[in-house]
Amino acid sequence: MKKCVTFLSSVLLSTVLITPAFAAIDVGDAMKEMGKSYRLVMKDTDAASLKKDLASLRAAAVKAQSGVPGNMKKDAADSANRKTFTAGMTEFINQVDVASKLADEGKVPEAKAEAAKLKDLMKEYHGKLGV
Repeated sequence: MKKCVTFLSSVLLSTVLITPAFAAIDVGDAMKEMGKSYRLVMKDTDAASLKKDLASLRAAAVKAQSGVPGNMKKDAADSANRKTFTAGMTEFINQVDVASKLADEGKVPEAKAEAAKLKDLMKEYHGKLGV
C-alpha cells in the first residue's frame, strides 16, 4: 500500500511540475490554425460549414490572443508591440463575430464579405508588427 501511495504521489507531482511547460500557448501554431480556418471560411458555400469554420477561426484567434508571440516575449507587458498585438487580435475577433452573426442568420454572401475584411486586418497588423 505504501508503495502505491508513493507511486501515485510521484505521478501527481510530476504532472503538476510538467504541465506548465506544456500549457504555454504557441502563438505561431494558433496563427497557422487561423490561416487554415480562414482559407476554409473563404471556400465555404453553405451556412453550416461557414458557421463551423468561423467558430474554429475564432477559437484559434482567442488562443493566439491569450499567448505572447515569440518576438515579443522579452517586451514588457505594456509595450507598444504587445498593445498593438492585443488590439489587432481584439479587432480580428470582433470582425469574426460580425461574420458569424450573419452566418447564423443564413446570410452566406454577406458573411463571407465581412470575413474577407479579415485579410485586410491581418495585413494591417502584420505590417504594424513587422511580421
